[in-house]
Amino acid sequence: MSAKYKRIAESLKTRIRRGEIGNGSRLPGEHLLAESYEVSRSTIRQALAELQQAGLIETWTGAGSFVRFDGAYLDDQIGWTEALARQGIATQTRVLRLDRIVSAALAEELDLDEAVFLAVDRVRSTKSGEAISLERSRLPWRKGFADVLSQGLVDGSLQQTLVALGIRPIGGSEAVALARLSATEAVLLGRSEGDAFLATRRTVHGVEGEVVERVDSLLHPDHFKLQFNFGERPK
Repeated sequence: MSAKYKRIAESLKTRIRRGEIGNGSRLPGEHLLAESYEVSRSTIRQALAELQQAGLIETWTGAGSFVRFDGAYLDDQIGWTEALARQGIATQTRVLRLDRIVSAALAEELDLDEAVFLAVDRVRSTKSGEAISLERSRLPWRKGFADVLSQGLVDGSLQQTLVALGIRPIGGSEAVALARLSATEAVLLGRSEGDAFLATRRTVHGVEGEVVERVDSLLHPDHFKLQFNFGERPK
């Protein structure tokens, strides 16, 4: 018997071709589809990845959020270190934590069967020494992560490490809020306790709908801005 997500993908393909759903507009959201098919959202993400590969759906590039640093667009696909370097902005990253952890709460939140994660905490600074971000990544444990623990990140970059392991993120979701630095965070960022920073929570998915990374970041508000695009862009 085929995998559950493949059966759902075939069902969605049939409904799209009949014009029952979609029909040139957005499909129902993951939550509604999961309720409709009585499956998890991760199963729906796998089914949608099948539809994308079949050319039946496409991501809407005219909408979304984009991070900018001092006005320069940061390309998540190549990693912030490389993206900043291409803008002539040299940075350095200090890895605070590189560890294997167990978190049942996070596994439940992300609808994962296993509760083992690779934990990567980093402080990113300019060459002048000004700390500009604190990033805490949690990645569902995969083959190859044991080598990462013993050998470290490739060129100090999590993005380059994922590339080396053949892991390709394709999209995800992001939430943004205002946060006040705790005493510990203030020390790490060279700021005062209670200072306001941008707090982002991003969940990244791979080509089969699997969770690749959950990252919580604190971004220096004097440098980082979030730009939101919506609707169709004029040609």
